[in-house]
Amino acid sequence: MQKIDLKKLRLSLDSLTIYDDILNDNIVKTFKELLDTLSSPEVDCERIYREYFKFYKAMIGFNWKEHLIDLIIRSENKLAFTNLLEDKTGLKQRLIDNVQRDLATIEQLSAVQAQDIIDLISASIFSEISSEQQTIFETDLSPSQWPVWENSLSASETDIDTKHSAEKISAVQWLKQKRASLIEEFEHKNWKANVQSLMEYHSEVGYGIYGDYVAFRVSESGNELEGIKDPDPIEIKNLICQEREQSIVIQNTEYFINGFRANNIILYGNRGTGKSSLVKALLNEYASRRLRLVQLNKNQIDLFPKLVGQLSQIPLKFIIFIDDLSFDAAEEDYKSLKSLLEGGIEVKPDNVLVYATSNRKHLVTESFADRKSNDVHAQDNMEEKLSLADRFGITVTFLSPDQETYLRIAEGLAEQNGIKMDEEELRERAKKWTMMHNSRSGRTARQFIDYLKGELAITGEK
Repeated sequence: MQKIDLKKLRLSLDSLTIYDDILNDNIVKTFKELLDTLSSPEVDCERIYREYFKFYKAMIGFNWKEHLIDLIIRSENKLAFTNLLEDKTGLKQRLIDNVQRDLATIEQLSAVQAQDIIDLISASIFSEISSEQQTIFETDLSPSQWPVWENSLSASETDIDTKHSAEKISAVQWLKQKRASLIEEFEHKNWKANVQSLMEYHSEVGYGIYGDYVAFRVSESGNELEGIKDPDPIEIKNLICQEREQSIVIQNTEYFINGFRANNIILYGNRGTGKSSLVKALLNEYASRRLRLVQLNKNQIDLFPKLVGQLSQIPLKFIIFIDDLSFDAAEEDYKSLKSLLEGGIEVKPDNVLVYATSNRKHLVTESFADRKSNDVHAQDNMEEKLSLADRFGITVTFLSPDQETYLRIAEGLAEQNGIKMDEEELRERAKKWTMMHNSRSGRTARQFIDYLKGELAITGEK
């Protein structure tokens, strides 16, 4: 590598048209500064030394090639937008040409290794400096002693098993597999040959933060979404004796995923009956079909209109999940939720549904004073509050299990966890657990099995 090669590469970065947002990355900025220093007509070895180590420190914990591929995958650009909007016929050849040119430039950038720079400095740049500077950069400060950064793809990125796609995996595992498969494409092909692979990835997975996570929460400030790194991996099969409730929720979700009109759902029932778990399990069931889950706390209901407006612009399917929904009589936030669920001026977006759970029959509490009041306005106000539940098209009631159902849940969970125990002993211990701890519920059964699994592991039994 010659000095002129670095100058050409530095200039080519200014020609990026589609992936120019990678230039805002701090690590890339630092590398650009190093290239500027190396290609400068005036040789300043002390500055070269400082810029080299500035970039090296920025790269600690990173791999240069992986980092650039990650920036490409996360880039929010016209290719990602156009593809996600399923407007592939609008992808003009000029756009594709620009993407390919950008990818070729970034690939050249990724190929620059620390040793290339060290060899260039030792062979040519140092020959242009004074004898005093040559003395400074001898022995310990010699380029031959400079550390190098990682530049080859790590096994952790390329060795993720993608062969057993038929085996059910969690939403997070699915996302990791999709990313690993795309990175492998970059490892084995010229980068400009990956346009189609990028289009398919963005269409199925997303871009920006929507391509990094499958579950989100609204930040405390309410100004942005935050990705949830490890959402609950629970699967529908883990929710036993819930067939009736599941069939209703799954059918509605299938309509939604397939682009048909679907209803908002309120899941009502006692604590521990699996309401929240079922909603979380939907993510692991349908993430590969572009479903995403957004957690909205009850105290953030006032942010609901803004959130819906934001999600309506993203061509993925979103379920806004509100857990333990209810309102005190004095609260007014229910009005914005009610208006947007149905009956407001704005058209409800086709890519957003609300699934909420509650353990109250009426979402808005009704006081005794409300019941006794003869004031017409007060009565109308009470009716307005109580009608909030009507804005959910479907109400699914989750009943607390009777003893036999509870025991069947415990038996099913024991089997799923590989616990082998005499059936009568298991049932007796499950019954004792409810007497000493909580009332009968799916959650109680899960807690019992978790305890039993730990106990058997310690004692060496199965």
